[in-house]
Amino acid sequence: MIFLRRTIRVATLSTYCLLLPVLASVLHAQGGTKIPGLTAGDRIPPISAKDQTGTPQTFDTLKGKHGLLLLFSRSADWCPFCKQQLMQLQQAKQEFAAKGIHVASITYDSPAILKSFADRKGITYPMLSDPQSKIIRAFGILNPEGKGFAAGIPYPGIYYIAPDGIIQKRFFEAEYYNRFTPNDAYAAIFGGPVSTVHPFIVRHGRHVTVQLAQSDKIVGPGSRLELMVTVFPAAKVHVYAPGAEAYGYKVVKLTLNASPDFQALPANYPQGTILKFPILKESVPVYNKPTVIRNDIIMCATREFVHSVGQGKQVAVTGTLDYQACNDNECFNPVTQPVKWTLQVIPLDTVRAPEAIRHR
Repeated sequence: MIFLRRTIRVATLSTYCLLLPVLASVLHAQGGTKIPGLTAGDRIPPISAKDQTGTPQTFDTLKGKHGLLLLFSRSADWCPFCKQQLMQLQQAKQEFAAKGIHVASITYDSPAILKSFADRKGITYPMLSDPQSKIIRAFGILNPEGKGFAAGIPYPGIYYIAPDGIIQKRFFEAEYYNRFTPNDAYAAIFGGPVSTVHPFIVRHGRHVTVQLAQSDKIVGPGSRLELMVTVFPAAKVHVYAPGAEAYGYKVVKLTLNASPDFQALPANYPQGTILKFPILKESVPVYNKPTVIRNDIIMCATREFVHSVGQGKQVAVTGTLDYQACNDNECFNPVTQPVKWTLQVIPLDTVRAPEAIRHR
């Protein structure tokens, strides 16, 4: 058997987006610390609140056959990042419904504020009003940094709750202006993009096919979304998984090019299958079946970026996928495959509730 050993090129991503000082007097950073509150495996407390139509809701009335996706948000009045995420939840509603999961949100806003926002933006899922922050406190996510009319806000985030009330997953960021899109949560829960986002092939090779997908095509400033690369080795072909570099092999490497428009987080590589080479006395991790590499990015939220969005702009995310394919007899030439995703970035909603009902 012939095995080619290659030097691995390591790239460092250093892009980082700073705070957007919009409504800075009431939008408090969360200090970069771990967000408190109930987590996976915990049972949720009772939920009892009125929604934007004045209808009483409980967990039993909210959940679907396979549970509830519950978004805690700061305000549908003064928080533009919250309003963006609330609208994204509406767009994801049908995708979750197809999986038997209903969606809902909770804020400390009054029913009047919620109804005003729902009417203006066409929100049809239940938006629960928790003006005394009782539910927010019961989940352990009251943000003590909320002062003045912001007192009572939660740390913003998403819970996926099973029908029996047990939390399955939670999606919270350390900074208020960075928000998981509901479609990103969908990809994490179900392992792939929503049905309206179609994967596309960028390489249909003799040894390896490479397919790209993304959790979202439309995002806003501060949105966190997931990019996906699926590697399909041909029959009796493998590529090397992380850990194989210890034996001198060239492992799969996804590298996103730095950009002022987004921050790229570290790529997530699945654990490889161990392939034994008795002659070499090696046990090496490989990918020999379809494998998804995931890479979350967070759109920038600086004042400059928000201004640059205008009425909307396109952002290209580019990079490379490096790998070397082998079969039982030989290794083929290393490949550097260009990859590219396109995002449509839309502006934040800065319209407040009517003056008579807004927070003061």
